[in-house]
Amino acid sequence: MPEPITIGTATAKPGEVARGGIPIMGDLYGRPREIPIIVYRGVEEGPVLWLNGATHGDEPEGPFSIFKALAELDASELRGTVVAVPVMNVNAFIAGTRGDPLDSFSYDMNRLYPGKPDGYPTDRVAWSHWLAMKDNCDIQINIHSGGEHSYLAHMIFASDNPPSLELAAAMGPGWSLVFRSGTGGNNPSSQMGALGKGGITVELGGNCRTLTSDFHAIADDLAAGYLNVMRHYNMISGEAQYESAWRMGYQIPLLAPATGMYVGAADLPFETEVPAGTLIGQIHDLYGDVIGEVRAPQDGLIFGMRARPSVIEGHWCCFFGVVEETAANLIP
Repeated sequence: MPEPITIGTATAKPGEVARGGIPIMGDLYGRPREIPIIVYRGVEEGPVLWLNGATHGDEPEGPFSIFKALAELDASELRGTVVAVPVMNVNAFIAGTRGDPLDSFSYDMNRLYPGKPDGYPTDRVAWSHWLAMKDNCDIQINIHSGGEHSYLAHMIFASDNPPSLELAAAMGPGWSLVFRSGTGGNNPSSQMGALGKGGITVELGGNCRTLTSDFHAIADDLAAGYLNVMRHYNMISGEAQYESAWRMGYQIPLLAPATGMYVGAADLPFETEVPAGTLIGQIHDLYGDVIGEVRAPQDGLIFGMRARPSVIEGHWCCFFGVVEETAANLIP
């Protein structure tokens, strides 16, 4: 039988579920604050999988999809351990903003991770999370979306090492876009990659799709991917499913050429390759005239689109991907 595992204030024995937190700074009244965690400890040895949600506070797809995935788990039948962190950036999540609005010096946790113990507030929260995770994790999924700004379709950014690429492939059907990212960068997945472990960032959703059935559909889609990962690593029973091949390349930010109202082209396909010159969106002035256009700079695909119509010249309008290769061998 595996030994009990302790993460922060949560200790889970084999076959048990424990709730607790990763201690961070105190509040105004001197009470301790925590990053909430849920630990499922399996009855047999296996990988330790971390699911990290809401690094950005305006991205609720992480917590909701984690709740849905955990509802399908039974710790008494699990091999390995699942550590769920529904919300990494609690202050930002409460405010519904990308970063902690009370921290004007280190706003974006996904650009400064793992932070530092003597830094600004967000630095310190990130550092506490990193200390809890780095020695107690084999594979990690960091969950993102377009938040308040955009809608993002199925996309995986994988640290450029074999364990991360295998983890990306294990997300299963629907997740054929896998772009390599570096290791050692300032986000959780890249930091895990620097340790030679598996770390991926998945992108799906946005606040434009958080009403009723849309929000459930996005969360179900993400949760199905996490469960497929668990099947791939033999953490839960069942046969994992996979894409037949994975499209790999790089992204280009397409920026607004004018200030006005951005309107995406009708019926524009996501995740489907389009030729250079394809109309992606137009910018209207306040008299209704078209004063700018966004077009595909080369053959590629759209995997994300601005959801907020108001735009200033230089704002991000489209997440455009260029596919350089199709890989069929990400899984050893």
